[in-house]
Amino acid sequence: MIHPSASTATPAILAAYVSTDQGAEVARAVAAMIGANPAVLHGGGLSGAARVSTGTAIANTVLTEMGNMPLDAACESVSEICKSGANVVVLGGRSDLSIYRALRNAGASEYFAFPVTAEEIIAANIQAAPSSPASQPIPLAPSSTCIGVMGCTGGVGGSLLAQSLAFHAASPKGPALQTALIDADLRFGTQAIDLDRNDTPGLQEALSAPDRVDPTFLAATMEPLNDRLALYSQPSRGFENVDQLEASFAPLIQSMKGKFGALVVDLPRTTLVAQPELARKLDTLVLVIPAGYAGVNVASRLMALLKTEAPDLKILPVLSEFRQDAKLTAKDLAKAIHQDVAAILPDSGAIIHRAHRAAKPVIESQPRSAYAKATRQLWALAVADHRAPAQKTKRRFFKRTPS
Repeated sequence: MIHPSASTATPAILAAYVSTDQGAEVARAVAAMIGANPAVLHGGGLSGAARVSTGTAIANTVLTEMGNMPLDAACESVSEICKSGANVVVLGGRSDLSIYRALRNAGASEYFAFPVTAEEIIAANIQAAPSSPASQPIPLAPSSTCIGVMGCTGGVGGSLLAQSLAFHAASPKGPALQTALIDADLRFGTQAIDLDRNDTPGLQEALSAPDRVDPTFLAATMEPLNDRLALYSQPSRGFENVDQLEASFAPLIQSMKGKFGALVVDLPRTTLVAQPELARKLDTLVLVIPAGYAGVNVASRLMALLKTEAPDLKILPVLSEFRQDAKLTAKDLAKAIHQDVAAILPDSGAIIHRAHRAAKPVIESQPRSAYAKATRQLWALAVADHRAPAQKTKRRFFKRTPS
């Protein structure tokens, strides 16, 4: 078998060194998708690639298979290939965070455990063929839709709505997007508990180094809720470092964009106020407001703040009837905040009780309910082009009239 010459003036786009039929199948698919010559496929695995990687790079990207190599030997091979200037992507049979970290520390740009698709590997910055119209790295997934959900007071169903929006985004009968549900309440977040799932310690690790978050790390540290939906949720064991971690939510969300088709963030009020940069990473904020004067006051203050801190943020006010308070109507609320109400979450005590008992979101346990219909309506409004002219409303001041 002829290997690429180390003296070649222009390195090939891709060279693949595999050791199993599974690895060969993946490498062929990658080569086909980027328009590379099928002759880039070789045997020998990671150690074989290291043996021929002397001098200049044998290819811009070297796709290798670890096979049964000991981890320390695999790391040495990766380092040797990296010395030539090549980008190294490693395939392996074990989904193990320690292997991933060790190979990354050795210089690999990515480690993928089988099963893996060609699309996932291409997202690791493998370059397109020279015949491509733009000989640039193949881009990641299209920009994500990032939706924040926040209750103006407690007990209005903000977390419940975030759940339902995320499940709808991932539903095969809906948008069917790869979706991340992020519980940003590091003090008292309950998403994992409500859905009867394990906490995800990887959330705090991701917040500690958001620039290092990539698809492999996410797959290893997020809790899968279904084939298209993954969860980050874990309250901090202590409160002393929460403020520091919260400051990393903005860069973490930026890092996760493009790796998911949709991100839904369950936001506590204090986090958004303390970290206005976070608001600038959202495309839409769903503001859940109770039917009472206190909620209206909080909503008005928040909207005024966000108008200054994140002027491009689309805000969708939602009237929650979970708490009756003063029993304000949607018309009352629109007058108070000078913006139309996007949807009404009806008082749905019975179906919410059943959903909580089943550890499921309402939209999944009761898909034909008025609540589920309101959720789908909100999703459609959230993903609509926010650059379209907003409907004008009459600006009036809300005054509480004596009873």
